[in-house]
Amino acid sequence: MTTANTQVIARVAAAVAGLGLVAMSFAPLANAQTTTTTSTTTTTATATTFARNLTIGSTGADVTALQTWLIAKGFSIPAGATGYFGAQTKAALGAYQASAGITPAAGYFGPITRAQVNAAGGVTTGLPAGCTSTSGYSSTTGMSCAVSTSLPAGCTSTVGFSPTTGVSCSTTTTTTTTTTGPLAGGEGSIDNFKIVGATASSLNAADSDTVYGFEFKASGSDLQVNRVDYDMYLSTAGTVSASTRPWNVFATAKLMRGTTVVATIDASDMSKYSQDGTAGNGNQVYRLRFDSINDVVRNGTTADYYLQLTTQNVISSTNNNNVYTVTLAPQGLRTTDAKGINQYSSSATQSSATVSVSTSASGSLTISTGSDNPQTTTVQANSNSQTSDVTLTTFTLQAKDGDVTIYTIPVAATSSLNTLSDMVRSVKLYQGSTLIDTESYAATASTSSVALKFKNLNIKIPAGSSQTFSVKADVNSVGGQSTVVEGATITLSIPNAGFEAVNTGGNNVSVTGSVTGNAITFRSIGLAVDSAPSSATATATAVGTSGTQQGNFTYVFNATAFGQDIFFSKNGTATVLGALYSNGVSTSSVASSTAITSTADTSSGNANNYVIHTGQTKQITVTVTVPAGTNAPINSVLTGLKYGLTDATASASTTVLNNNYQTPSVYLHS
Repeated sequence: MTTANTQVIARVAAAVAGLGLVAMSFAPLANAQTTTTTSTTTTTATATTFARNLTIGSTGADVTALQTWLIAKGFSIPAGATGYFGAQTKAALGAYQASAGITPAAGYFGPITRAQVNAAGGVTTGLPAGCTSTSGYSSTTGMSCAVSTSLPAGCTSTVGFSPTTGVSCSTTTTTTTTTTGPLAGGEGSIDNFKIVGATASSLNAADSDTVYGFEFKASGSDLQVNRVDYDMYLSTAGTVSASTRPWNVFATAKLMRGTTVVATIDASDMSKYSQDGTAGNGNQVYRLRFDSINDVVRNGTTADYYLQLTTQNVISSTNNNNVYTVTLAPQGLRTTDAKGINQYSSSATQSSATVSVSTSASGSLTISTGSDNPQTTTVQANSNSQTSDVTLTTFTLQAKDGDVTIYTIPVAATSSLNTLSDMVRSVKLYQGSTLIDTESYAATASTSSVALKFKNLNIKIPAGSSQTFSVKADVNSVGGQSTVVEGATITLSIPNAGFEAVNTGGNNVSVTGSVTGNAITFRSIGLAVDSAPSSATATATAVGTSGTQQGNFTYVFNATAFGQDIFFSKNGTATVLGALYSNGVSTSSVASSTAITSTADTSSGNANNYVIHTGQTKQITVTVTVPAGTNAPINSVLTGLKYGLTDATASASTTVLNNNYQTPSVYLHS
């Protein structure tokens, strides 16, 4: 599917000409007295606490929560809170990081950004006060119906209370669940009606897209949406035939409220259409009606509705490249208020969208980095046997515009050794927790971007869905007489070249994206450090009475010695590698001092060294101090720790720290 504007469900209003006054009639609401069931429940409005790293390809409720938080902070994600971490979310997150002084502002949601967002209160996921159900609840804004700034029942103070969401502490409330009503309020009206997302889309066979949307605010009363009419006709004059009728092209039509389906029509059923006059080009206009919807928009709430069309599995050659015009019919939206009065959208002609259809079922495949892709790290390896199933990279494959079958997945690897086969005994492809294929590197394989392929896979990914994969390795013994020396590394990536992936017609599909892995180091003797610090903080401290400030950047993390006792210096400058950043740029002009303390023992052979005995895990605290006078936002990044196997060699080796070892920025006044 190729869409002229892939942000079709964004809250971006299209210009609408001639929107007249909302019309109304006085037909009573037949089912205004619907049955209600009242129950008492205890609800807790909580804030999402983010607990994992998120990046391109990540999905889930925490992705939705992060998107919600970013949008609420004013960082645009045109597609809304979809629950999929894509390029728009990455850009919005990068903009937030830049505004908050988080460096680098790469759009990666790691521990530093996560800690800052969590500290800001996360995202409230409970229903706002006054909402009686999830009907109409918007995950984009985090709220739906009108909220009160008064305290919820059970709260004794305003501490922690949010007038934005109308919720704070745990409360015991009486919740009324209704089917369609009753509606509250007086005589209502449809306010601020506008067309959103009326654009041009291109649909292949067995394809779907959201092609048209509108938005309005319920004013004066709850409004029950009970009917929506869309008009469609063939855009090109002179090409009409029996096969070009819309019921011979489209399979289903769905009315969406946000991302929730509120009504579905069999769009291949001719009886679902009625004739509605003639278009300006002389072609017949067909009306597609959603009725008996019974979706309630609460008073004061703004709701978005969208039309999603899905094409049939086979589109005739007659319809290939045909274009259909779709618009909301005049007075196409009908709602009913609490008084039983029907309220209509404007009788003026609305902006239109175009939908082109193709016989092709081309499909495409997108590669993205897995949310749990390993960071740069050191792996404790065996010295006399292989180390099995070490995860080297994780990735996600998403099928778009049609079902995709994958037969071959390529991997590219580099090693610090002469040949990859010296280091890696075999590599394994997993789909979730299921082993799919095992391959080995040839003994002659060089270490420069060695290509290896997982073959004969037959992995099927339905259109619009994603599947996660990981590549694991069995690594030969490390150290001693082994060919794998202490500190040997391997880096594995997933390129887009070399895939064999086809659509339902057996034709190759386009493959976009890639995954760049991180260096994994193997040692049988060494120092293993947490993948992220338990805390990484930045504070500004006043110096004297002049208003100048110095910066204090503190990291707390654990380190484990394996293979034998590990020694490191108590002199922080000799042990810690890192840099300071000002406005996202590494700077050497800012002088700093580094201190290190640990719960580890003092070495019996050298009082200036710490020792972590083999098998022990000890806490390390690093403090970087920046003197006053910088007059700029500063943050700290740690890149490594030096250690040794004896007191005399306490700085001989380095364990590399990943990108999680960085603090937020703090502005230091001069």
